[in-house]
Amino acid sequence: MQYPIHGDVGATLKALQPLVTRNTDRRYVEKWVDKHNDLMGKTVGAYTRNAEKLVPIHPEYAASVLDDLAADDAVFTTDTGMCNVWTARYINPTGRRAFVASMLHGSMANALPHAIGAQFANPGRQVVSISGDGGFSMLLSELLTVAMYKLPVKIVLFDNSTLGMVKAEMLVDGLPDFGVDVPPVDYTGIAAAAGIHAQRVEQPEDIRGALETAFAVDGPALVQLITDPLALSVPPTITGEQIKGFALAMSKVVLNGGVGEAVRMAKSNLRNVPRP
Repeated sequence: MQYPIHGDVGATLKALQPLVTRNTDRRYVEKWVDKHNDLMGKTVGAYTRNAEKLVPIHPEYAASVLDDLAADDAVFTTDTGMCNVWTARYINPTGRRAFVASMLHGSMANALPHAIGAQFANPGRQVVSISGDGGFSMLLSELLTVAMYKLPVKIVLFDNSTLGMVKAEMLVDGLPDFGVDVPPVDYTGIAAAAGIHAQRVEQPEDIRGALETAFAVDGPALVQLITDPLALSVPPTITGEQIKGFALAMSKVVLNGGVGEAVRMAKSNLRNVPRP
Protein backbone atom coordinates (compact mmCIF):
# COMPACT_ATOMS: atom_id res chain seq x y z
CA MET A 1 0.00 0.00 0.00
CA GLN A 2 1.55 3.29 -1.10
CA TYR A 3 -1.08 5.85 -0.07
CA PRO A 4 -3.11 4.68 2.94
CA ILE A 5 -6.21 6.87 3.21
CA HIS A 6 -8.79 6.61 5.96
CA GLY A 7 -12.22 7.62 4.74
CA ASP A 8 -15.88 6.81 4.23
CA VAL A 9 -16.53 5.02 0.93
CA GLY A 10 -20.22 5.93 0.95
CA ALA A 11 -19.57 9.64 1.45
CA THR A 12 -16.89 9.57 -1.25
CA LEU A 13 -19.22 7.95 -3.81
CA LYS A 14 -21.98 10.47 -3.03
CA ALA A 15 -19.52 13.30 -3.64
CA LEU A 16 -18.34 11.75 -6.92
CA GLN A 17 -21.78 10.87 -8.29
CA PRO A 18 -22.74 14.40 -9.49
CA LEU A 19 -19.42 14.62 -11.34
CA VAL A 20 -19.95 11.44 -13.37
CA THR A 21 -21.86 11.44 -16.66
CA ARG A 22 -23.62 8.22 -17.58
CA ASN A 23 -22.21 6.62 -20.73
CA THR A 24 -24.96 5.50 -23.08
CA ASP A 25 -22.62 3.44 -25.27
CA ARG A 26 -22.77 -0.06 -23.80
CA ARG A 27 -20.75 -1.88 -26.46
CA TYR A 28 -17.70 -2.33 -24.21
CA VAL A 29 -19.80 -3.61 -21.29
CA GLU A 30 -21.84 -5.94 -23.47
CA LYS A 31 -18.67 -7.36 -25.04
CA TRP A 32 -17.38 -8.50 -21.65
CA VAL A 33 -20.78 -9.64 -20.43
CA ASP A 34 -21.08 -11.85 -23.51
CA LYS A 35 -17.56 -13.20 -22.94
CA HIS A 36 -18.37 -13.95 -19.29
CA ASN A 37 -21.58 -15.76 -20.24
CA ASP A 38 -19.68 -17.77 -22.86
CA LEU A 39 -17.05 -18.82 -20.33
CA MET A 40 -19.66 -19.71 -17.72
CA GLY A 41 -21.61 -21.76 -20.24
CA LYS A 42 -18.68 -23.67 -21.78
CA THR A 43 -15.96 -23.93 -19.14
CA VAL A 44 -17.84 -23.79 -15.85
CA GLY A 45 -21.01 -25.36 -17.22
CA ALA A 46 -19.06 -28.36 -18.54
CA TYR A 47 -18.69 -29.69 -14.99
CA THR A 48 -22.43 -29.92 -14.37
CA ARG A 49 -23.66 -31.34 -17.69
CA ASN A 50 -24.62 -35.03 -17.62
CA ALA A 51 -23.46 -35.25 -14.00
CA GLU A 52 -26.79 -36.06 -12.40
CA LYS A 53 -26.05 -39.81 -12.46
CA LEU A 54 -22.32 -39.82 -11.62
CA VAL A 55 -21.36 -41.62 -8.40
CA PRO A 56 -19.57 -40.51 -6.28
CA ILE A 57 -21.33 -37.17 -6.51
CA HIS A 58 -19.48 -34.52 -8.47
CA PRO A 59 -19.23 -31.47 -6.20
CA GLU A 60 -19.83 -29.05 -9.07
CA TYR A 61 -23.23 -30.61 -9.75
CA ALA A 62 -24.14 -30.49 -6.06
CA ALA A 63 -23.21 -26.79 -5.89
CA SER A 64 -25.36 -26.03 -8.94
CA VAL A 65 -28.37 -27.72 -7.32
CA LEU A 66 -27.74 -25.73 -4.13
CA ASP A 67 -27.70 -22.54 -6.20
CA ASP A 68 -31.11 -23.44 -7.68
CA LEU A 69 -32.73 -24.09 -4.30
CA ALA A 70 -31.22 -21.44 -2.02
CA ALA A 71 -33.14 -18.25 -1.33
CA ASP A 72 -32.63 -15.23 -3.56
CA ASP A 73 -31.35 -13.26 -0.55
CA ALA A 74 -29.48 -16.08 1.24
CA VAL A 75 -26.24 -15.49 3.12
CA PHE A 76 -23.55 -18.00 2.13
CA THR A 77 -20.52 -18.64 4.32
CA THR A 78 -17.75 -20.78 2.85
CA ASP A 79 -14.82 -22.68 4.29
CA THR A 80 -11.36 -22.22 2.86
CA GLY A 81 -10.49 -24.98 0.39
CA MET A 82 -12.28 -26.48 -2.59
CA CYS A 83 -15.60 -25.15 -1.25
CA ASN A 84 -14.39 -21.66 -2.12
CA VAL A 85 -14.10 -22.82 -5.73
CA TRP A 86 -17.56 -24.42 -5.85
CA THR A 87 -19.17 -21.35 -4.26
CA ALA A 88 -17.38 -18.83 -6.48
CA ARG A 89 -18.24 -20.73 -9.67
CA TYR A 90 -21.73 -22.05 -9.06
CA ILE A 91 -23.51 -19.89 -6.45
CA ASN A 92 -24.82 -17.02 -8.54
CA PRO A 93 -24.90 -13.52 -7.03
CA THR A 94 -28.39 -12.08 -7.37
CA GLY A 95 -27.70 -8.62 -6.04
CA ARG A 96 -29.40 -9.60 -2.79
CA ARG A 97 -27.30 -12.60 -1.74
CA ALA A 98 -24.35 -12.10 0.60
CA PHE A 99 -21.09 -14.06 0.64
CA VAL A 100 -18.75 -14.39 3.63
CA ALA A 101 -15.47 -16.24 3.15
CA SER A 102 -11.75 -16.15 3.84
CA MET A 103 -10.42 -16.15 0.30
CA LEU A 104 -6.80 -15.11 0.81
CA HIS A 105 -5.77 -16.12 4.31
CA GLY A 106 -6.20 -19.89 4.17
CA SER A 107 -7.97 -19.85 7.53
CA MET A 108 -9.87 -23.13 7.56
CA ALA A 109 -12.98 -23.87 9.62
CA ASN A 110 -14.39 -20.37 9.24
CA ALA A 111 -17.74 -21.18 7.58
CA LEU A 112 -19.77 -22.35 10.59
CA PRO A 113 -18.60 -19.58 13.00
CA HIS A 114 -19.31 -17.03 10.25
CA ALA A 115 -22.76 -18.55 9.76
CA ILE A 116 -23.53 -18.32 13.48
CA GLY A 117 -22.70 -14.61 13.46
CA ALA A 118 -24.61 -14.01 10.23
CA GLN A 119 -27.70 -15.78 11.59
CA PHE A 120 -27.69 -13.79 14.83
CA ALA A 121 -27.36 -10.58 12.80
CA ASN A 122 -30.07 -11.64 10.32
CA PRO A 123 -32.59 -13.74 12.26
CA GLY A 124 -35.16 -13.87 9.47
CA ARG A 125 -32.76 -14.61 6.64
CA GLN A 126 -31.64 -17.94 5.21
CA VAL A 127 -28.00 -18.65 6.13
CA VAL A 128 -26.14 -21.49 4.38
CA SER A 129 -22.80 -22.72 5.71
CA ILE A 130 -20.76 -24.54 3.03
CA SER A 131 -17.91 -26.69 4.33
CA GLY A 132 -15.59 -29.46 3.32
CA ASP A 133 -15.11 -32.29 5.79
CA GLY A 134 -11.56 -31.09 6.55
CA GLY A 135 -12.53 -27.60 7.64
CA PHE A 136 -15.80 -28.67 9.25
CA SER A 137 -14.06 -31.20 11.52
CA MET A 138 -11.66 -28.55 12.86
CA LEU A 139 -14.44 -26.64 14.66
CA LEU A 140 -16.94 -29.43 14.99
CA SER A 141 -17.89 -28.25 18.48
CA GLU A 142 -19.71 -25.26 16.92
CA LEU A 143 -22.48 -27.71 16.06
CA LEU A 144 -23.33 -27.56 19.76
CA THR A 145 -23.53 -23.76 19.58
CA VAL A 146 -25.96 -23.97 16.67
CA ALA A 147 -28.03 -26.58 18.52
CA MET A 148 -28.00 -24.69 21.83
CA TYR A 149 -29.36 -21.48 20.32
CA LYS A 150 -31.60 -23.35 17.83
CA LEU A 151 -30.19 -21.26 15.01
CA PRO A 152 -31.75 -22.17 11.65
CA VAL A 153 -28.35 -22.41 9.95
CA LYS A 154 -28.31 -24.87 7.04
CA ILE A 155 -24.99 -26.73 6.84
CA VAL A 156 -24.07 -28.21 3.46
CA LEU A 157 -21.10 -30.52 3.89
CA PHE A 158 -19.05 -31.56 0.84
CA ASP A 159 -17.45 -34.73 2.22
CA ASN A 160 -14.72 -36.25 0.04
CA SER A 161 -12.61 -37.58 2.94
CA THR A 162 -9.59 -35.59 1.77
CA LEU A 163 -8.08 -32.12 1.92
CA GLY A 164 -8.83 -31.41 -1.73
CA MET A 165 -7.13 -28.05 -2.12
CA VAL A 166 -3.93 -29.24 -0.45
CA LYS A 167 -4.01 -32.35 -2.64
CA ALA A 168 -4.29 -30.25 -5.80
CA GLU A 169 -1.47 -27.95 -4.68
CA MET A 170 0.81 -30.94 -4.10
CA LEU A 171 0.04 -32.43 -7.52
CA VAL A 172 0.77 -29.26 -9.51
CA ASP A 173 4.06 -28.98 -7.62
CA GLY A 174 5.06 -32.43 -8.87
CA LEU A 175 4.41 -34.25 -5.60
CA PRO A 176 2.20 -37.32 -5.22
CA ASP A 177 -0.40 -36.46 -2.59
CA PHE A 178 0.56 -37.60 0.90
CA GLY A 179 -1.13 -37.27 4.29
CA VAL A 180 -4.23 -35.54 2.93
CA ASP A 181 -6.75 -38.39 3.09
CA VAL A 182 -8.84 -38.87 6.23
CA PRO A 183 -11.08 -41.76 7.31
CA PRO A 184 -14.84 -41.48 6.65
CA VAL A 185 -16.88 -39.95 9.46
CA ASP A 186 -20.63 -40.17 10.06
CA TYR A 187 -21.25 -36.44 10.51
CA THR A 188 -25.00 -36.96 10.25
CA GLY A 189 -24.82 -39.19 13.32
CA ILE A 190 -22.90 -36.53 15.24
CA ALA A 191 -25.36 -33.82 14.22
CA ALA A 192 -28.37 -36.00 15.06
CA ALA A 193 -26.89 -36.70 18.51
CA ALA A 194 -26.86 -32.93 19.07
CA GLY A 195 -30.53 -32.69 18.11
CA ILE A 196 -29.95 -31.35 14.60
CA HIS A 197 -31.83 -32.59 11.56
CA ALA A 198 -29.28 -34.44 9.42
CA GLN A 199 -29.27 -36.43 6.18
CA ARG A 200 -26.50 -38.28 4.35
CA VAL A 201 -26.63 -38.23 0.54
CA GLU A 202 -24.65 -40.61 -1.67
CA GLN A 203 -26.75 -40.56 -4.86
CA PRO A 204 -26.93 -37.40 -6.99
CA GLU A 205 -30.66 -37.80 -7.60
CA ASP A 206 -31.23 -37.42 -3.82
CA ILE A 207 -29.47 -34.05 -3.50
CA ARG A 208 -32.44 -31.88 -4.39
CA GLY A 209 -34.85 -33.59 -2.02
CA ALA A 210 -32.37 -33.52 0.87
CA LEU A 211 -31.69 -29.81 0.45
CA GLU A 212 -35.39 -28.97 0.09
CA THR A 213 -36.12 -30.85 3.32
CA ALA A 214 -33.25 -29.12 5.15
CA PHE A 215 -34.40 -25.67 4.02
CA ALA A 216 -37.92 -26.42 5.22
CA VAL A 217 -36.78 -27.47 8.72
CA ASP A 218 -37.62 -24.95 11.45
CA GLY A 219 -34.16 -24.98 12.98
CA PRO A 220 -30.65 -26.12 12.15
CA ALA A 221 -30.05 -28.80 9.54
CA LEU A 222 -27.06 -30.61 8.04
CA VAL A 223 -26.80 -32.32 4.65
CA GLN A 224 -23.71 -34.51 4.22
CA LEU A 225 -22.91 -34.94 0.52
CA ILE A 226 -20.48 -37.78 -0.25
CA THR A 227 -18.50 -36.32 -3.15
CA ASP A 228 -15.81 -37.57 -5.49
CA PRO A 229 -12.35 -37.25 -3.85
CA LEU A 230 -10.70 -37.33 -7.29
CA ALA A 231 -12.65 -34.36 -8.67
CA LEU A 232 -10.13 -31.61 -9.41
CA SER A 233 -10.77 -27.93 -9.95
CA VAL A 234 -9.23 -26.87 -13.26
CA PRO A 235 -8.11 -23.22 -12.93
CA PRO A 236 -9.28 -20.67 -15.53
CA THR A 237 -5.70 -20.27 -16.75
CA ILE A 238 -3.32 -23.23 -16.78
CA THR A 239 0.41 -22.50 -16.81
CA GLY A 240 3.15 -24.62 -18.30
CA GLU A 241 4.65 -25.13 -14.86
CA GLN A 242 1.36 -26.52 -13.55
CA ILE A 243 1.12 -28.98 -16.45
CA LYS A 244 4.74 -30.04 -15.93
CA GLY A 245 4.23 -30.48 -12.18
CA PHE A 246 1.00 -32.44 -12.58
CA ALA A 247 2.55 -34.73 -15.21
CA LEU A 248 5.53 -35.34 -12.93
CA ALA A 249 3.28 -36.13 -9.98
CA MET A 250 1.19 -38.58 -12.02
CA SER A 251 4.36 -40.25 -13.29
CA LYS A 252 5.49 -40.79 -9.72
CA VAL A 253 2.07 -42.18 -8.78
CA VAL A 254 2.19 -44.67 -11.66
CA LEU A 255 5.80 -45.72 -10.96
CA ASN A 256 4.88 -46.32 -7.32
CA GLY A 257 2.15 -48.74 -8.35
CA GLY A 258 -0.74 -46.31 -8.41
CA VAL A 259 -1.83 -46.90 -12.01
CA GLY A 260 -5.42 -47.47 -10.91
CA GLU A 261 -5.56 -44.16 -9.04
CA ALA A 262 -4.18 -42.28 -12.05
CA VAL A 263 -6.76 -43.89 -14.36
CA ARG A 264 -9.63 -43.11 -11.96
CA MET A 265 -8.51 -39.51 -11.68
CA ALA A 266 -8.39 -39.21 -15.46
CA LYS A 267 -11.88 -40.69 -15.83
CA SER A 268 -13.22 -38.38 -13.16
CA ASN A 269 -11.88 -35.19 -14.72
CA LEU A 270 -11.32 -35.56 -18.47
CA ARG A 271 -15.06 -35.46 -19.13
CA ASN A 272 -15.05 -31.92 -17.71
CA VAL A 273 -12.49 -30.47 -20.11
CA PRO A 274 -14.53 -28.05 -22.26
CA ARG A 275 -14.59 -28.76 -25.99
CA PRO A 276 -14.39 -25.88 -28.49
